[in-house]
Amino acid sequence: MLHQNQNTKRLNSAEVLLPPESNQEGAVAIPIIMPRYPMDMPAERFSEALIRREDNRNALLKWIKSNLQMGTDYGQIHVFGKDKCSFAKDGRINECTNPKHWSKPSLWKPGAEKICGMLGLIPRFPNLSEYENAVIRGGDIKVIILKCELHTGNGFVAAEGTGARRVAQDSGDINKSLKMAEKSAHIDATLRVGGLSELFTQDLEDMTSAARDNISPDIGRPAPQSQSTEIPASQEPSNQTQTERETNHNGNGQGSGNGRITAKQYKYIIDLTEKAGGSEQELNTHCVEAYGSEVSYISCADASSLIAWLKSR
Repeated sequence: MLHQNQNTKRLNSAEVLLPPESNQEGAVAIPIIMPRYPMDMPAERFSEALIRREDNRNALLKWIKSNLQMGTDYGQIHVFGKDKCSFAKDGRINECTNPKHWSKPSLWKPGAEKICGMLGLIPRFPNLSEYENAVIRGGDIKVIILKCELHTGNGFVAAEGTGARRVAQDSGDINKSLKMAEKSAHIDATLRVGGLSELFTQDLEDMTSAARDNISPDIGRPAPQSQSTEIPASQEPSNQTQTERETNHNGNGQGSGNGRITAKQYKYIIDLTEKAGGSEQELNTHCVEAYGSEVSYISCADASSLIAWLKSR
């Protein structure tokens, strides 16, 4: 029979351990033989698990899209140079509204912390003490490679991530290098635990140096102050009046709203779409036809116009 011991830190394929903080007086570890390969699970149980995890992941993705804030929890950077983007050439990068000119959204530390907090996961760095001890001994550390484990309340490791940092990048500031490596490892583990690579890329340290030149030195590029480009009248919602079209587009063909769609607008639009029985894919198709970009990239003014159109349907 398998027994619980102090060296067991996580659940494995052979036994289930009670949480260490619970009352275990008179309790023993209960051996439960589990398949070592998921495809060996009973078909019915395997199907149920797939459906449950799909539903849970979709709920997580919806929460992320509704609650994480551009410029605080994640951001984008302008990746097209002066030779390919007129806005970059004129030093007006934040006015560029072409989504192809911007990077995939990059998850930042505040966003990773919010996601882990909602999932009840605690980041731990098992090999951090090795570098701390090396610093105390006066060791010459040139590269830091940290591992991050996301723990549940009972110690199960839900995901792992790795972050690396050259101390020379921080002018020899070992403390800063440790913090940056921690951040990278934490974000990496967060992307893995939720399978979020379809939404976000790794943090900004993975970007090219040329791309990083287009980010503010303090917090990175906030939500782009996008303005919708001119759309032919035939592509706008058919029930818009001429006055509404003139309100949404100024004389230069650019949206009159300040900045990109807000989180509240986005959430309200998604709610209206779902109530109408539509899908996000259908919504994005409409936005591309009407405003020239997917819903996440439209301006505040275009978002207001879209809300009015959805409510009138």
